[in-house]
Amino acid sequence: MNPYLATTIAMCIIVALSLAGTAYLAIMFNRRAKADLAARLTPLAEAIGGAVDLDEAEVEGRHDGHLVFGRVANAPGGIGRLFLVEVVDAAGGTGWEWSSLPIKGAPRPEESFEGGEPLKQRLGIDWDRFSAVVSDANSQRFGVAYDAVAGTLKLMRAMRSRNDIPDAATFLAQLDALVAIGPNNRRAQDAPLSEPTPGPPPMPSATAMPSADA
Repeated sequence: MNPYLATTIAMCIIVALSLAGTAYLAIMFNRRAKADLAARLTPLAEAIGGAVDLDEAEVEGRHDGHLVFGRVANAPGGIGRLFLVEVVDAAGGTGWEWSSLPIKGAPRPEESFEGGEPLKQRLGIDWDRFSAVVSDANSQRFGVAYDAVAGTLKLMRAMRSRNDIPDAATFLAQLDALVAIGPNNRRAQDAPLSEPTPGPPPMPSATAMPSADA
């Protein structure tokens, strides 16, 4: 056999074996990742009497009369991942978001609120008390938001690995905390955010105006 042809055939076989090995490893890693994810999500699904969707990396069920979810999602901009805990509540009104961002060397995280100071005051939520249901709240980024279109209250926490998916007890505590702020949110959405500005007094009608002969 031509040595060049033999070498070419040997190289093709090596490449084919390498590709097959890579594909096998990818399948095995994917299966292991799904098994690890299922082990993390299944207790959450059981806690809310729901089911796990591994393809969507989420659980869905009911808690305290609400449709609820827990899911792994990409962070805005595709930078990192988040674990979302969501409670479906009344829709409508104005959306808002409160965030906690740890600052290196600072005694406590920096807080921000998007939605306007009047709405924040109307909500009247004790954020320090809410933070107690978040693991490592002083060192991890997290936030709470209300989506007025979808009608959901959600807790968003940064993930470094699948180990950051909460256990069942923490998951239920976070759902309880979201359910508890639901009434605050509904009251804040129903109430006016500022007093109406008084307009000019109404003009008298033609019949009420005195005649020139009076």
